Amino acid sequence: MLRRQVYKFPGRIQAIPMAPPDKILGLTEQFNVDKNPKKTNLTVGIYKDNWGQVTTFPSVARAQTILDQSFEMNTDLSYLPIKGCPDFRENVLKFLYRDSCPEGVELLDQDRISFVQTLSGTGALAVASKFLSLFISRTVWFPDPSWPNHANVFQNNGFKNINYYTYYKEGKLDVDGWIQDLEKEARETTDEYPPCIVLHACCHNPTGLDPTLEQWRRILDKIQELKMIPIIDMAYQGLDTGDLIKDTYLLRLSLDKNRYQWPNGLFLCQSFAKNMGLYGERVGSLSVVTPSGGDVKHNVDSQLKKIVRGMYSSPPGYGSRVANIVLSTPHLKDLWFEDVKNVAQRLQSVKAKMAERLDWESLKDPSRQHGMFLYTGLNTSSVDILRERFSIYLVQDGRLSLSGLNDSNIDYVCDALRKV
Repeated sequence: MLRRQVYKFPGRIQAIPMAPPDKILGLTEQFNVDKNPKKTNLTVGIYKDNWGQVTTFPSVARAQTILDQSFEMNTDLSYLPIKGCPDFRENVLKFLYRDSCPEGVELLDQDRISFVQTLSGTGALAVASKFLSLFISRTVWFPDPSWPNHANVFQNNGFKNINYYTYYKEGKLDVDGWIQDLEKEARETTDEYPPCIVLHACCHNPTGLDPTLEQWRRILDKIQELKMIPIIDMAYQGLDTGDLIKDTYLLRLSLDKNRYQWPNGLFLCQSFAKNMGLYGERVGSLSVVTPSGGDVKHNVDSQLKKIVRGMYSSPPGYGSRVANIVLSTPHLKDLWFEDVKNVAQRLQSVKAKMAERLDWESLKDPSRQHGMFLYTGLNTSSVDILRERFSIYLVQDGRLSLSGLNDSNIDYVCDALRKV
């Protein structure tokens, strides 16, 4: 007779609780089953044209044609190296640290920048947070508010202490409150490890409010004084001013060697999702500016490779090949700059059209909020009313994706906004 085996830990999987839906993508799921013909999705940060279509940038479409016609590129489906395509690495570093940020030229010449191709900006944040939690820090500071997934990524990769510094207060950027929060924490902490701080390079998500250059210098001075580790999240380069080079101002300021030294490195998490429209291709990078001397850079390289190998082994190829063609072909690169400028201009025009229809303080000054989003200031109940009565979907914090508006729906949306 067979004896029933008794397990020491029975039924553990049955005790797993339901996770809350994603604060952004969960709303898209609701939108997809909504039957209202006037439904409008203003949640996800994906650029759409004036006809409500997610279209391919002309520069990217031409790069795809070149790629499709290349027998060698189109038939080699081998794994990329762990760190990514070498040509992609060379051209992205050139774009970020020579074209966009001349302060980085010396760092490249000194071979002080570690680099890995990542699964877009989120992948860069994941690799950076895993590396930092293993070797340097388990404390991080985010702006309040911030992109909801920031905390999720860092918690999943070993960070134990998640903190928020004051950023937005009573409709304005609060730099004084920001600095006071950091100083208070520095006085009270007993942690022997340096804390990290996440900085939005431009087009702060969700508020769209960015510090001025003078405010950034003041903030960076304080970050250096407190020996914090800067992590720059650059997801919207080009969508602030329409100029890809100008929008790298935070990186340029941070690399001013006469003013700043970062003994534990500076981390840049960068994405081509928004400014090339390569959303689903997951094309991005993590670059780590390392201190000079010794084997620091080579050691960092080796650990980043180990992390990537254990996380997703190696990055995908197609999107990085497309981005590489754009970056390495002069006429396509010029066209890409024009594409980004056109995107930024359309976002500004949507804001101007809303200003004609709504008497909102946040719309009166077109330079006040930057990028893809408008921070409406609507509370949760108002956002619920918009969704339930009008089938207009906003993120619960009131963030509105401007590119979801066009000539066919802007009047309907603005009428609903007035009613709530």
